[in-house]
Amino acid sequence: MRTKNTLKNIIMNFFNNILLYGLRFVSRIVFTKTLASVYLGVNGLLSNVLGILALTELGLGTAIGYSLYSPLAKGEKEKVKSLMYFYKKAYQIIALIVFVLGIVILPFLPFLIKDTTGINNLSTIYIIYLLNMAISYLFSYKRTLIQSDQKKYKIMPILMIFSIITSLAQIIVLVLFKNYILYLIIQIITTILENIFVNRFINKEYPYLLEKDVNKLEKSELSIIKNNIKALLLHKIGSYTVSSTDNLVISKIVGIIQVGIYSNYVLIINMINSFIDILTSNVISSFGNLIVAENEEKRLKVFKEMNFICFILYGISAICFIHLFNPFIDLAFGSFYVFSKEIVYIIVINNYIMGMINVLSTVQSASGLYQNDKYAPIIQSILNLIISIYLALKIGIIGVFIGTVVSSLIPFFIKPYIIYHHVFKEKIICYFKDYLKQIIILIISFIISNVIINLFPIKYIILDLLFRLLISVSIPSLIIFLFYRKDEVFINIISRIKGLIPKKVR
Repeated sequence: MRTKNTLKNIIMNFFNNILLYGLRFVSRIVFTKTLASVYLGVNGLLSNVLGILALTELGLGTAIGYSLYSPLAKGEKEKVKSLMYFYKKAYQIIALIVFVLGIVILPFLPFLIKDTTGINNLSTIYIIYLLNMAISYLFSYKRTLIQSDQKKYKIMPILMIFSIITSLAQIIVLVLFKNYILYLIIQIITTILENIFVNRFINKEYPYLLEKDVNKLEKSELSIIKNNIKALLLHKIGSYTVSSTDNLVISKIVGIIQVGIYSNYVLIINMINSFIDILTSNVISSFGNLIVAENEEKRLKVFKEMNFICFILYGISAICFIHLFNPFIDLAFGSFYVFSKEIVYIIVINNYIMGMINVLSTVQSASGLYQNDKYAPIIQSILNLIISIYLALKIGIIGVFIGTVVSSLIPFFIKPYIIYHHVFKEKIICYFKDYLKQIIILIISFIISNVIINLFPIKYIILDLLFRLLISVSIPSLIIFLFYRKDEVFINIISRIKGLIPKKVR
């Protein structure tokens, strides 16, 4: 059942992401053609500014999600009711705090932008963003339950319908009115409607949530949740500082337009990563159940398979990004929105490192090991800010990304130790040997693919992109196969894939 639910979630999320990002990408193209480039920067900047307010969530969603694994697996409905009631009340308070703090931040908004020329109604735009975020907290808490129960696939049709409605309505508004505020108002309306429909469905799926007789959580249970939240808050602060302050530093030191240019790269990276995240985000619930039900040997086996699959996906996507990013950005948005190759290399390297770290974070989160490295994210975030600001002043925007790469070395070394020592009871050296081998394979893949692409230049842009894509996927795939064809992990994954294919199709 665990594997079947995980597979259903992966399939439904896969199709949802194709639809979501396909529409989002079309919307972005229309956005760049109908509005001034400065608004693209505002879009990216405000998302990061409001990320500060997301810290008030304190990691509660992750902590509750972990607390739900055991009672859901054991069918303890009363415990689930108690946890969800606590979650609901906490999120109502958080929504209010987010809105109040958001209003407090409003007067300081111009300070975060180097040049506000060409930005009209900045305060109004910010308040609309803020309302959308606060409303989301009021309604979205129940999604944690269905996610932890590995049944998110059941609400995917609702999410897909509203993705279509939102994107199409925003595209129409941009084409007809060229109005950024109307564009944002549509997002609020559809957010409210989507959450109403999702909550109704979850209430039908878990009717006991509507029962009024709810027991309060015991002090011991609250104590565990509070301790996890304290550790998770430090993780969230560190994660925000590393992942979300790049735009703030770029906006203040380099300029808001550069934020907009970077946001196009981020959009494409997020689009590809979202498909990889389908695997890790759905496996996290499965792994949480695995922690409860299986021994260390079984956990390690599943982790190695998950880690190897992510290496293939993040590795091949890194080769594709390097070879296709700039030609594709140039075609879709224009040469104005293209970064230099050196900047692209650093962005791609950072994405690969963080992607592989996320695999470790998935296991850490599913295991509830939030306390063990709670101070590491703070150290990482301080290091990131210091290096990014210093290098941004010295060498420009590339310095911001170098700072992020350097600071990521902290979780790169700490997280493997935590999960290998506490979850698998194994020596960490095995992980780093595998990682080094994978890096060597990717370097070889990049060199060979780069030589082939340069040997056969193609004048027609579409054909050139297709050729680059073919080489960027086929070369690393072939090299990975040659290196791993006799590896036990590779053989196990192939066996699992064969097992999912009906015998009539084989």
